[in-house]
Amino acid sequence: MKKSAAVLIACALSLMMPSVASAQASREQFSKIATTLLFLQDYYIDTLDFNKLADIAVEAMVATLDPHTVFLSKQAAEEADETMSGEFDGVGIEFAIIKDTLTVQDVIAGGPASKVGLRVGDKILKVDTVQLAGTKFTNNKVRSLLRGKRGSKVDVDIMRRGVPEVRTYTMTRDRIPMESVVAAYEAAPGVVYIKLNRFAQTSGREVFDAIRMLGKEPAGVILDLRGNGGGLLASGLTITNLFLSKGQLLMYTEGARSARRDEVATGNGIYQKGPLVVMVDENSASASEILAGAIQDWDRGTIVGRRTFGKGLVQREMGYNDGSALRITTARYHTPSGRAIQSPYEEGKSEEYYQEHNERYARGESFSADSISFDESQKFKTLVKGRTVYGGGGIMPDIFVPRDTSYLSSFYTQVAARSLLQDFVNDYMDARRDQMAKKFSSWKAMVDDPASDAVFDEVLEYAKGRGVTASEEDVDKSSGEIKLAMKALMARSIWDDNAYYQVINSGSEDYRVALEEALALKAR
Repeated sequence: MKKSAAVLIACALSLMMPSVASAQASREQFSKIATTLLFLQDYYIDTLDFNKLADIAVEAMVATLDPHTVFLSKQAAEEADETMSGEFDGVGIEFAIIKDTLTVQDVIAGGPASKVGLRVGDKILKVDTVQLAGTKFTNNKVRSLLRGKRGSKVDVDIMRRGVPEVRTYTMTRDRIPMESVVAAYEAAPGVVYIKLNRFAQTSGREVFDAIRMLGKEPAGVILDLRGNGGGLLASGLTITNLFLSKGQLLMYTEGARSARRDEVATGNGIYQKGPLVVMVDENSASASEILAGAIQDWDRGTIVGRRTFGKGLVQREMGYNDGSALRITTARYHTPSGRAIQSPYEEGKSEEYYQEHNERYARGESFSADSISFDESQKFKTLVKGRTVYGGGGIMPDIFVPRDTSYLSSFYTQVAARSLLQDFVNDYMDARRDQMAKKFSSWKAMVDDPASDAVFDEVLEYAKGRGVTASEEDVDKSSGEIKLAMKALMARSIWDDNAYYQVINSGSEDYRVALEEALALKAR
């Protein structure tokens, strides 16, 4: 244990040495930390886990700083890297644990699972020698079983509806792409809709391919960044560069210990002039805000939706020898006009910072643009048309679309919280997938089908059997939204994510306004 503590202290001091040389005060504080560890090692009453103790110490230190400087454990750092890398080694399925049963939700085309014939709705009973059926297991456990070194093999026992015996499938793990463009389709003649859910290493190429999906320059582009919390800065800049002209400033960063750094468009973007609409909401953050801010500042397109989150701090990730990492804030993002994106915060008060974002909803910011107050000292002008825009926290859209909560009821909330609709659709489609695929030629035919009322009645009975009942008022409020979500899940089960988002968007006011604006820009 003493050796472990000594190594830990030596590693900590070696990481700190560049700063130690710069100031006697810093040297004294580092010595204090190391001495504390040595005191504990030599005199504390019980045996200590010094690795755990060091993690706790780092977490306590960063908790006194800004809300986005964070310590990542080894597992958290690995998961974050995997999410941003855009790929991982595995078998290529999406799964859900439904009624304590592992059920295949999607099979990635071209992946190992697809090649051996796994299907949506298959139940996985065993992975290699590990029995899953009839046992308690978690998503993390399943991921650890299915993922592994590329080229390694894994056996899964599958139960499939209509097939009496359990079948064993042998798959060879391979590199699996994690797409960040989850939907791309022609929303109207010549108008391409792109749903981007994060900024990962492959996102620039994915958006590029989506813009080119028609084989010619589109007559309009709708880039949907709703719910996109950001990701890799480089990816955000790559995508922003697709839309701006050579020499135009994309954004700049600046900090107390970081000189100003400008990022400028190269002029190689493939869609620098055509009609452009960017959709955002209160959960669009970081790289989403950089992109939206640049488009707005250069009057390049129209921002539609609601005020964004307001995360405009630059993080640099510093790794420790044990695989954990410190994601430390080094500078602030600014839009081309000079606006700061970051919302105000007090150091050491992360809980209050996030609570303030929740209070925006309570103040009515999601429902009325008039409820949003702006600091007049943060007033800026766009760089082409001279329109007034504001800094000091998030990006305010050019066209505000109030959030629709008219469908919310106690019944809807419980159904969503307990994933009852997803469970129902899985069971329903498991028995009827082939029949439904023959019945409907497209997602549009499914949406227009009047028979959904009968299926909705089955949803009500299914929920009731799970202890969730609906009043007449609940049904009046929520039936339309639940039917739409039900059909979207069915469409995904038959076709793909494009069909899912086409169904969902068909009932979205945000989307309707964005499409109208894209068509209006196209007509000018």
